[in-house]
Amino acid sequence: MIEKNNLTFIQKYRKYLSIFLTFWIPSKCYRRAFRGILRFGIFNYLSVLKTDKKTIFENEVAIGAIMKDEGPYLKEWLDFHILVGIKKFFLYDNGSTDNTLEILKPYIEQGIVEYHFFPGSKMQLPAYHDIIKNHTNDTRYLALIDLDEFLVPVNHKTVPEFLHTLPQNFAQLLVTWVIYGSAGHKTKPDGLLIENYKYHALHTWGIKAIINPRLLLEYTCLHQNAVAGWTIDNNGKKLGRAHQTKNPPAYNNLRLNHYFTKSYEEYMAKYRRGTATGQSSEYRNAEKFKQ
Repeated sequence: MIEKNNLTFIQKYRKYLSIFLTFWIPSKCYRRAFRGILRFGIFNYLSVLKTDKKTIFENEVAIGAIMKDEGPYLKEWLDFHILVGIKKFFLYDNGSTDNTLEILKPYIEQGIVEYHFFPGSKMQLPAYHDIIKNHTNDTRYLALIDLDEFLVPVNHKTVPEFLHTLPQNFAQLLVTWVIYGSAGHKTKPDGLLIENYKYHALHTWGIKAIINPRLLLEYTCLHQNAVAGWTIDNNGKKLGRAHQTKNPPAYNNLRLNHYFTKSYEEYMAKYRRGTATGQSSEYRNAEKFKQ
């Protein structure tokens, strides 16, 4: 895996050569896949597919995330994903001052959570780079999501069970957001998040990816990235381009429930805290809440 700004001359040459050699391919999905394979190297690509097929990975599916002061929601988020078949979490703590570590202690002791203290500003991409670097070879599929996002298998009991119905040579699966609002709550209600917020937007936008980390070329975006081979949707359809706001892929088999606002009180607290990417807190303002 290469960070965009760290490409060597040879890597840049292969990148632009792959663009030149594939520009004539009319199908966007084939052009995207072959371009990545040429950058990665055909032999390397076939070798990864062959090795993956016969390898039993320590983690079949794992989740990586960065978090800060997510104590009120952390246990529910972990327990939900454990129920849908996720057995390993790589969690990076961006300087929490609440009871995050106390909540995580039993999960850490059981080996379910691997915890890292990771303070500083604009640390989301560095955290994800570190997760990918450290777990490329022990994790078959890796989902990099946030603490307000829940992976929901629609027609299967677990996420791994669903993933095994897809073509096993995919490099990146794009999972579409389903955006949940406040359900009329002005202050934080008691009870479970998934029970308190049941109403979502009619139209959706936004995606996140589940990746085969061994086929990742560059991780430069929180939503989708350059890979060697096929990018697919949750129906196994090969994708050439999936715009995260205008044309997100389907979500009938696997969806990512995104509890974007929660109550008005919680939303504004998050707005004041800012984002892990360093994005201006103006991104989460009162007008965005109304939308």
